[in-house]
Amino acid sequence: MAEAREESPFAWHCSVLSHFPVGSGMARYTKYRAQSRVSGEAPQDLVFRFSEVDRLREKLSSMPELTDSPMPRLPPKATMRSIIHGKLDDMFLQERLALLQAFFQELCSRLNSKYAAIGSSLELCEPLGEFVRKAAELGLVAERAAFSAATAQIRLEEDREIVAGQNREYEESLRADELRRVAVVDKAEREQREAAEEASLLEAAAAQAAAAIEDIRTRRAAFEASHPVPSAGQPQGVIRFRAASGVTIQRAFSDATRVASLFEFAAVADWRGPAQGQTFDLRTSIPVRGLRGLEEQSLLEAGLCPSAALLVAEDEL
Repeated sequence: MAEAREESPFAWHCSVLSHFPVGSGMARYTKYRAQSRVSGEAPQDLVFRFSEVDRLREKLSSMPELTDSPMPRLPPKATMRSIIHGKLDDMFLQERLALLQAFFQELCSRLNSKYAAIGSSLELCEPLGEFVRKAAELGLVAERAAFSAATAQIRLEEDREIVAGQNREYEESLRADELRRVAVVDKAEREQREAAEEASLLEAAAAQAAAAIEDIRTRRAAFEASHPVPSAGQPQGVIRFRAASGVTIQRAFSDATRVASLFEFAAVADWRGPAQGQTFDLRTSIPVRGLRGLEEQSLLEAGLCPSAALLVAEDEL
């Protein structure tokens, strides 16, 4: 029976516990709470942003001594959900929290394999030590702020009890409380209206995006049905399309296919071509010329057979 391997006294662990919003309005963003611990030492509470973890990974990836230990991947900075529902969407943040935990779990494993046999990763790996120190400082600030807020709340309650014991001041506080209540109700109603308007806009945007995707699928299916790929031996032109990003796609067309069909293919094909709704031209490189205006010509008439390379040149907005 194999013996369980004893953990190194220098092993480092990090658990991501929760997330919370910071700031307001357009400046609002998310921070994460975590706990860092080394075997035999008291744990440290950490507070950090996702971007700080991203910078930590970049620094670790550039360390020569860690070239044999590739860094685990971070969750994506944006997903389709965050694009549609916003970067503060709770489901998006919960998914990112779980992926961050998986990232730190793998990071601990790799750094412990590298350093734990000779010492603490926090001391031997400077970028990691710096990240934990800064995050721990923010953790202390957050803890102090929470303590201060709790203390202030206690003092407020004590003040209210004193006011409640004095009749005249009690009546004045009732009137003040009523004014505050009205202000809170007004604010809540305003925020509710704003939230409803924002939800309506997001719903409309999502519906528009879904309709656009379905439109592309329908056009693509119709194109493939009306422009089958010619079989070997049939007169044809092999066209290679290249987007501004460098992505390419290649397809064979009958030599009788109209140039207009090339524009439609570039717009509806399953590739990272021109942005949806973006107007563009198709240009040959040798000689340099645009095909806009030649839509009614066949590929043979346009000199695109037996093959041609076309650049998708998007029009400037």
